[in-house]
Amino acid sequence: MKSRRMKSVILMAVILAAGLFVIGQETGKDRSILAELKPALDSILSGNILTHTKKLASDEFEGRGPGTRGETLTVNYLVDQFKRAGLKPGNPDGTYVQKVPLIGFQTKPQIEFSIKGEKFPQNFPDDFIHEFPRLQPKVTVKNSEVVFAGYGIIAPEYRWDDYKATDVRNKLVIILSGEPSVLDKDDSTKMDSTFFKGELRTFYSTMEFKKELALKKGAAAVLFITDPDKSPNYSIFKTFALLEGFALRPRGPANSALAITGLVTIGAARRLFAAAGQDFEALQKSALLKDFKPVLTNAKANISATNKLRRVESQNVVARIDGSDPRLKNEYVIYTAHWDHLGRDKDLMGDQIYNGAIDNAIGTAQLLAIARGFAKLIRAPKRSILFIATTAEEKGWLGSRYYVRNPLYPLSRTLADINLDGGNVWGRTKDVNSSGYGYSTLDEYFGTAAEVQGRKFSKESMDNNGLYFGSDNVEFARAGIPAFFAFGGFDYLGRPSHFGGNHWNEYADRDYHKVSDEVRPDWDLSGTVEDSQWLLMAGYNIAQGDKRPQWKSGSEFRR
Repeated sequence: MKSRRMKSVILMAVILAAGLFVIGQETGKDRSILAELKPALDSILSGNILTHTKKLASDEFEGRGPGTRGETLTVNYLVDQFKRAGLKPGNPDGTYVQKVPLIGFQTKPQIEFSIKGEKFPQNFPDDFIHEFPRLQPKVTVKNSEVVFAGYGIIAPEYRWDDYKATDVRNKLVIILSGEPSVLDKDDSTKMDSTFFKGELRTFYSTMEFKKELALKKGAAAVLFITDPDKSPNYSIFKTFALLEGFALRPRGPANSALAITGLVTIGAARRLFAAAGQDFEALQKSALLKDFKPVLTNAKANISATNKLRRVESQNVVARIDGSDPRLKNEYVIYTAHWDHLGRDKDLMGDQIYNGAIDNAIGTAQLLAIARGFAKLIRAPKRSILFIATTAEEKGWLGSRYYVRNPLYPLSRTLADINLDGGNVWGRTKDVNSSGYGYSTLDEYFGTAAEVQGRKFSKESMDNNGLYFGSDNVEFARAGIPAFFAFGGFDYLGRPSHFGGNHWNEYADRDYHKVSDEVRPDWDLSGTVEDSQWLLMAGYNIAQGDKRPQWKSGSEFRR
């Protein structure tokens, strides 16, 4: 991890919540807020968070897959906990759930290229994997022309257009992963930050943006070129492709969707383009130029997919704290955490349950702890607080997407989303971080809350915005609502500098989206408590604020 320069902070021994909440250079206003928040902060206890996490990540809950017995157990548990904490039903209909209509699919895809009569069948899942099929029992695309569309991006603010008015209707579009970048003219060790934000990713780099654009252009299907040796996500996508997938139930006819979206390995792409008389490396280089134009190859594609479909009524779990101000109580600050994980894979030998302890039982447990904290306040904040435990985040942020398309409360009166996905389980830290720093003025609220704790809030995105585009917060951001992806620290108290980075890297390599993501006996949730208090304080200040959070200039989510 990058080294961080810590500013010196004079710590004062004001101890709250079992000695875990420490005040730094606090002002009189800070002391007043802390006095108001003390009942809430004191209620956040490591034992409670651990109990919730163990329950949600237990084998009994079968990996919390949508549309399974695990969902029923999870939803019932969360509703019961919100009731016990004293929160009101979050749905205006008087219930604690919002029904989310899904379609489950299990897909057997086939792709075969033909060039001058010679056939090149692609092996699933070694050469390609599907991400999403058209939701019909049988999907067929015959003799579709194959187009290389560079990065597949149109970004007017960067004067970038990979399509150049090329007709890609009914064609298979093959696209590079990521986005273009160029070296800084004044420093060859850096990327130019004025061109697609340089080192930072933009939303244009995501598969979600690119496939939606290709659909608007009339493409039949989309494949993203991926190097499995350089992309740790390829193995995760392969796992997902072998499990049941989910999608929101279509509003219109299913045949209006792409036939298939998926990943094709860089090796398979090289072979295809070579057989079609194209140099793949030359195509890659040309895609970095503004005058790039799509390349129509002489290859044709035959695509088919058989889909086993089922209708599922999944559920977001929603609870509410009413605001105390008669005028402002009809405005909302939202906390989100996804309750779902990957469920159970009966084809696995031995352990078959994806328990999802860190992803995201711990985040959901923090959501419950923060909700309980708000309920303990003598006086609620001016604005209302909404807690949403979302479904099907692992399947493409479907619960949050459904909410913003079918909001229970007007989005125009929603100030912010604070998203919890994963949590620190290895002790207290001197710092806290976020993905997507610089997008909105929410940064200032979280920076202030960290400073009052005597901690450093990093003024940079910890991962070049990668996580920001991979969790529920992105759906709120796309709907125009300032959204914050919270993350714990890396500089652990009393530990060597590499401790935090090593633990997160080990988790990513060993446990992330694997059956081994389980509660461990060596966990130390003292940092989880402190992070939860940080999130509660920031959300409270947002709900009390005189100004609504705003997107900052340069954010692609700014309206």
